[in-house]
Amino acid sequence: MTHLLILLVIGAVIGVTAERITDRTMPYGWLGSITAGLLGAWLMTDALHIAIAPQLMVADIPLLSAILGAMVVVFAWSMVTRNGGFGYRHARTH
Repeated sequence: MTHLLILLVIGAVIGVTAERITDRTMPYGWLGSITAGLLGAWLMTDALHIAIAPQLMVADIPLLSAILGAMVVVFAWSMVTRNGGFGYRHARTH
């Protein structure tokens, strides 16, 4: 249970960081940020097996790779949705 809570916190931090860097937001607030963070971490480390060495790891999640993956997820989401569809909005508007 503690490991799940740690993963959710790390996913939220990674997702919010990726949103700030790309100047975009995911829909549904924190839930969207956590989803982007965890999906980005999975994308870079497990699906694509991209390793950037050396990097800081927290709970076996490489932070730099996870942030880069989350940036891809946030940017891809913003490209798929059009004109604010599905809750997408520019990060500077709120």
